[in-house]
Amino acid sequence: MNVRVLISSKDPVGLTVKRLGYAFEEVDEDVTNFNYAKGDAIVMICRHESSTLRPALTLHHPGNPGKNTMGGRPETLGIANPRLLTSIFRSVLEISVDVEKVIEATHHGPTDLPYPITFVEVGSDERMWSNERIVSSLVDAVLKGIERAEDLNCSETVLIYGGPHYSKVASSESTRRCISHIISKHYISELNSDVVLQSIERNLIRPKTAILDSIPRNKRELLTHVFSSNNISIELR
Repeated sequence: MNVRVLISSKDPVGLTVKRLGYAFEEVDEDVTNFNYAKGDAIVMICRHESSTLRPALTLHHPGNPGKNTMGGRPETLGIANPRLLTSIFRSVLEISVDVEKVIEATHHGPTDLPYPITFVEVGSDERMWSNERIVSSLVDAVLKGIERAEDLNCSETVLIYGGPHYSKVASSESTRRCISHIISKHYISELNSDVVLQSIERNLIRPKTAILDSIPRNKRELLTHVFSSNNISIELR
Protein backbone atom coordinates (compact mmCIF):
# COMPACT_ATOMS: atom_id res chain seq x y z
CA MET A 1 0.00 0.00 0.00
CA ASN A 2 1.24 3.45 -0.94
CA VAL A 3 0.83 5.45 2.28
CA ARG A 4 1.30 9.22 2.04
CA VAL A 5 2.29 11.14 5.18
CA LEU A 6 0.94 14.70 5.11
CA ILE A 7 1.18 17.88 7.15
CA SER A 8 -0.73 21.15 6.86
CA SER A 9 0.79 24.61 6.50
CA LYS A 10 -2.02 25.85 8.77
CA ASP A 11 -1.23 23.43 11.57
CA PRO A 12 1.30 24.12 14.38
CA VAL A 13 2.45 20.50 14.62
CA GLY A 14 2.87 20.44 10.86
CA LEU A 15 5.10 23.49 11.14
CA THR A 16 7.20 21.75 13.80
CA VAL A 17 7.53 18.67 11.59
CA LYS A 18 8.66 20.91 8.74
CA ARG A 19 11.14 22.74 10.97
CA LEU A 20 12.67 19.38 11.92
CA GLY A 21 13.50 18.79 8.26
CA TYR A 22 11.08 16.00 7.35
CA ALA A 23 10.17 16.19 3.66
CA PHE A 24 6.50 15.27 3.85
CA GLU A 25 3.96 16.63 1.42
CA GLU A 26 2.09 19.69 2.62
CA VAL A 27 -1.51 20.77 2.12
CA ASP A 28 -2.65 24.37 2.46
CA GLU A 29 -6.09 23.64 3.88
CA ASP A 30 -7.10 22.92 7.45
CA VAL A 31 -6.62 19.27 8.40
CA THR A 32 -10.38 18.79 8.87
CA ASN A 33 -11.28 19.78 5.33
CA PHE A 34 -8.53 19.15 2.78
CA ASN A 35 -8.35 17.57 -0.66
CA TYR A 36 -5.65 15.20 -1.84
CA ALA A 37 -5.47 12.77 -4.74
CA LYS A 38 -2.37 10.60 -4.48
CA GLY A 39 -1.51 7.21 -2.99
CA ASP A 40 -3.73 4.58 -1.40
CA ALA A 41 -3.93 5.88 2.17
CA ILE A 42 -3.07 9.01 4.15
CA VAL A 43 -1.54 9.67 7.55
CA MET A 44 -2.07 13.25 8.70
CA ILE A 45 0.26 14.40 11.49
CA CYS A 46 -1.28 17.39 13.24
CA ARG A 47 -2.39 19.04 16.47
CA HIS A 48 -4.93 17.73 18.93
CA GLU A 49 -7.00 20.24 20.88
CA SER A 50 -8.64 19.66 24.24
CA SER A 51 -10.35 22.00 26.68
CA THR A 52 -8.40 20.33 29.50
CA LEU A 53 -5.05 20.97 27.72
CA ARG A 54 -4.00 17.45 28.73
CA PRO A 55 -0.71 16.33 27.14
CA ALA A 56 -1.50 13.42 24.84
CA LEU A 57 -0.61 11.54 21.69
CA THR A 58 -3.82 10.52 19.96
CA LEU A 59 -5.00 8.65 16.86
CA HIS A 60 -8.41 8.38 15.24
CA HIS A 61 -10.42 7.68 12.10
CA PRO A 62 -12.34 10.53 10.39
CA GLY A 63 -16.09 11.02 10.37
CA ASN A 64 -19.07 12.91 11.77
CA PRO A 65 -21.43 10.40 13.44
CA GLY A 66 -23.99 13.11 14.21
CA LYS A 67 -25.42 16.30 12.77
CA ASN A 68 -22.71 18.57 14.18
CA THR A 69 -19.64 18.78 11.98
CA MET A 70 -16.08 20.03 12.01
CA GLY A 71 -15.14 19.56 8.39
CA GLY A 72 -16.89 17.10 6.14
CA ARG A 73 -20.58 16.23 5.96
CA PRO A 74 -22.94 15.46 8.85
CA GLU A 75 -23.79 11.84 9.60
CA THR A 76 -21.01 10.70 7.29
CA LEU A 77 -18.01 8.56 8.19
CA GLY A 78 -14.69 8.57 6.38
CA ILE A 79 -13.00 5.33 5.40
CA ALA A 80 -11.28 3.61 8.33
CA ASN A 81 -7.90 1.90 8.01
CA PRO A 82 -7.85 -0.44 11.04
CA ARG A 83 -4.54 -2.10 10.18
CA LEU A 84 -2.62 1.15 9.77
CA LEU A 85 -4.11 2.91 12.80
CA THR A 86 -3.45 -0.09 15.03
CA SER A 87 0.10 -0.57 13.76
CA ILE A 88 0.97 3.09 14.31
CA PHE A 89 -0.65 3.12 17.75
CA ARG A 90 1.41 0.12 18.84
CA SER A 91 4.52 2.04 17.77
CA VAL A 92 3.31 5.14 19.63
CA LEU A 93 3.00 3.03 22.79
CA GLU A 94 6.75 2.39 22.52
CA ILE A 95 7.61 6.11 22.76
CA SER A 96 9.35 6.77 26.08
CA VAL A 97 7.59 9.99 26.99
CA ASP A 98 5.27 10.33 29.97
CA VAL A 99 2.08 11.52 28.28
CA GLU A 100 -1.25 9.84 27.66
CA LYS A 101 -1.36 7.69 24.53
CA VAL A 102 -4.90 6.95 23.40
CA ILE A 103 -7.17 6.12 20.48
CA GLU A 104 -9.99 8.63 20.14
CA ALA A 105 -13.51 8.15 18.87
CA THR A 106 -14.17 8.84 15.20
CA HIS A 107 -14.60 12.57 14.65
CA HIS A 108 -14.23 15.47 12.18
CA GLY A 109 -13.59 15.54 8.45
CA PRO A 110 -12.68 15.08 5.73
CA THR A 111 -15.44 12.56 5.14
CA ASP A 112 -15.55 12.21 1.36
CA LEU A 113 -12.03 11.37 0.21
CA PRO A 114 -11.98 8.03 -1.67
CA TYR A 115 -9.27 6.54 0.54
CA PRO A 116 -8.65 6.26 4.28
CA ILE A 117 -7.11 8.90 6.52
CA THR A 118 -5.45 8.10 9.82
CA PHE A 119 -5.01 11.11 12.09
CA VAL A 120 -1.97 11.05 14.38
CA GLU A 121 -1.96 14.00 16.73
CA VAL A 122 -0.02 15.84 19.43
CA GLY A 123 -2.05 17.53 22.16
CA SER A 124 -3.05 19.71 23.53
CA ASP A 125 -1.37 23.15 23.63
CA GLU A 126 1.39 25.21 22.04
CA ARG A 127 3.99 23.85 24.43
CA MET A 128 3.39 20.32 23.15
CA TRP A 129 2.82 21.30 19.51
CA SER A 130 6.24 22.95 19.36
CA ASN A 131 8.11 20.31 21.39
CA GLU A 132 10.61 19.01 18.85
CA ARG A 133 11.59 15.94 20.87
CA ILE A 134 8.00 14.75 21.21
CA VAL A 135 7.04 15.58 17.63
CA SER A 136 10.16 13.88 16.28
CA SER A 137 9.43 10.77 18.37
CA LEU A 138 5.87 10.72 17.04
CA VAL A 139 7.01 11.03 13.42
CA ASP A 140 9.45 8.16 13.92
CA ALA A 141 6.63 6.06 15.41
CA VAL A 142 4.44 6.84 12.40
CA LEU A 143 7.14 5.72 9.98
CA LYS A 144 7.78 2.58 12.00
CA GLY A 145 4.06 1.81 12.16
CA ILE A 146 3.69 2.21 8.41
CA GLU A 147 6.61 -0.15 7.84
CA ARG A 148 5.15 -2.77 10.18
CA ALA A 149 1.55 -2.51 9.03
CA GLU A 150 1.64 -5.07 6.23
CA ASP A 151 2.71 -7.78 8.68
CA LEU A 152 -0.01 -7.00 11.22
CA ASN A 153 -2.60 -9.73 11.72
CA CYS A 154 -6.05 -8.14 11.55
CA SER A 155 -8.14 -11.30 11.55
CA GLU A 156 -9.89 -9.78 14.59
CA THR A 157 -11.11 -6.27 13.74
CA VAL A 158 -13.59 -4.53 16.03
CA LEU A 159 -16.00 -1.62 16.07
CA ILE A 160 -16.57 0.13 19.39
CA TYR A 161 -19.81 1.87 20.36
CA GLY A 162 -20.22 3.82 23.58
CA GLY A 163 -17.70 4.85 26.16
CA PRO A 164 -15.91 8.21 26.33
CA HIS A 165 -14.25 10.12 23.50
CA TYR A 166 -10.86 8.90 24.73
CA SER A 167 -11.52 5.20 24.31
CA LYS A 168 -9.77 3.12 26.95
CA VAL A 169 -11.43 0.02 25.50
CA ALA A 170 -9.90 0.71 22.08
CA SER A 171 -6.49 1.46 23.50
CA SER A 172 -6.56 -1.79 25.48
CA GLU A 173 -7.98 -3.94 22.67
CA SER A 174 -5.41 -2.59 20.19
CA THR A 175 -2.71 -4.84 21.63
CA ARG A 176 -4.50 -7.93 20.28
CA ARG A 177 -7.09 -6.73 17.74
CA CYS A 178 -7.34 -4.10 15.03
CA ILE A 179 -9.47 -1.05 15.75
CA SER A 180 -12.08 0.22 13.32
CA HIS A 181 -14.56 3.08 13.81
CA ILE A 182 -15.36 4.16 17.36
CA ILE A 183 -18.67 5.91 18.04
CA SER A 184 -18.60 7.50 21.48
CA LYS A 185 -21.47 7.61 23.97
CA HIS A 186 -22.15 11.24 23.03
CA TYR A 187 -23.70 10.15 19.70
CA ILE A 188 -25.63 7.04 20.70
CA SER A 189 -28.98 8.79 21.25
CA GLU A 190 -28.97 10.43 17.78
CA LEU A 191 -27.61 7.53 15.72
CA ASN A 192 -29.45 6.35 12.65
CA SER A 193 -29.11 3.01 10.91
CA ASP A 194 -27.25 4.53 7.95
CA VAL A 195 -24.38 5.73 10.16
CA VAL A 196 -24.19 2.33 11.86
CA LEU A 197 -24.07 0.65 8.46
CA GLN A 198 -21.35 3.08 7.34
CA SER A 199 -19.25 2.08 10.34
CA ILE A 200 -19.28 -1.48 8.97
CA GLU A 201 -18.86 -0.70 5.29
CA ARG A 202 -16.58 2.36 5.30
CA ASN A 203 -13.59 0.20 6.17
CA LEU A 204 -10.57 -1.30 4.48
CA ILE A 205 -11.15 -4.36 6.67
CA ARG A 206 -14.69 -5.45 7.44
CA PRO A 207 -15.07 -5.77 11.22
CA LYS A 208 -16.29 -9.04 12.69
CA THR A 209 -17.23 -7.80 16.14
CA ALA A 210 -18.85 -4.75 17.73
CA ILE A 211 -18.05 -3.94 21.34
CA LEU A 212 -20.86 -2.10 23.14
CA ASP A 213 -19.20 -0.15 25.93
CA SER A 214 -21.57 0.71 28.79
CA ILE A 215 -24.57 1.27 26.51
CA PRO A 216 -27.90 1.01 28.39
CA ARG A 217 -30.20 -1.79 27.31
CA ASN A 218 -32.84 0.64 25.96
CA LYS A 219 -30.27 2.17 23.59
CA ARG A 220 -29.10 -1.12 22.06
CA GLU A 221 -32.06 -2.04 19.83
CA LEU A 222 -30.94 -0.19 16.69
CA LEU A 223 -27.35 -1.39 17.07
CA THR A 224 -28.21 -5.03 17.66
CA HIS A 225 -30.59 -5.04 14.69
CA VAL A 226 -28.02 -3.64 12.24
CA PHE A 227 -25.18 -5.79 13.56
CA SER A 228 -27.16 -9.03 13.54
CA SER A 229 -28.39 -8.29 10.01
CA ASN A 230 -24.77 -7.95 8.89
CA ASN A 231 -23.31 -10.95 10.74
CA ILE A 232 -21.43 -8.78 13.23
CA SER A 233 -21.06 -10.42 16.64
CA ILE A 234 -21.63 -8.31 19.75
CA GLU A 235 -19.61 -8.09 22.97
CA LEU A 236 -20.98 -6.22 25.99
CA ARG A 237 -18.68 -4.33 28.33
